[in-house]
Amino acid sequence: MNNLKISGFIYLALVGALAATLCDANHVYTQTLSYPAPFFAGQAWWVFPGFFLAFIVIGVTSVWLADRCRPVMSVAASQSTGGVHSMVESFIAFVMVYLLSGFGNESPYLLALIFYGTFFLRLAATYERSWAFLLALMLGVGGTVAEGFLSLFGQVAYRHIDVFGVPYWLGALYMHGALALRESLRFFVYR
Repeated sequence: MNNLKISGFIYLALVGALAATLCDANHVYTQTLSYPAPFFAGQAWWVFPGFFLAFIVIGVTSVWLADRCRPVMSVAASQSTGGVHSMVESFIAFVMVYLLSGFGNESPYLLALIFYGTFFLRLAATYERSWAFLLALMLGVGGTVAEGFLSLFGQVAYRHIDVFGVPYWLGALYMHGALALRESLRFFVYR
């Protein structure tokens, strides 16, 4: 296994938090969600720092979990050094899903169908599918629960609420994010 580039976690978190904050601004603009106490561009003050912290935690946890899963499933390719092309490609796919969730928020069930369907198509075409699915499932459930708690405590309000204060498609958005996370870890962290 390659050495970990610890500063890579910071780069991953900065890039991820910047992109997620800009995509979240799209959610505010399209009225997909709203914050009760907007600070800048309709977003709460804690959005960027929250995303930054989330990406650090998710990145470190993913690396830790991949090491623990090594005896029971193939993770070697996911822990190898990756190229910029793969990272950018998966990152753009994630951002496109994120942006579409804002512009298509009036049709949450159609979005859920499209997002889950395209995730499983991407999963079928990727390497180390078991690891990718486990990572996606963890992010899908964890992200939905985390945002559900934010909603429960009145920190964010979604236009369409389907389960636990969030729309059905949100889990699939995080699942697409897992594929981008894996490639970003390969580019920024695994060296």
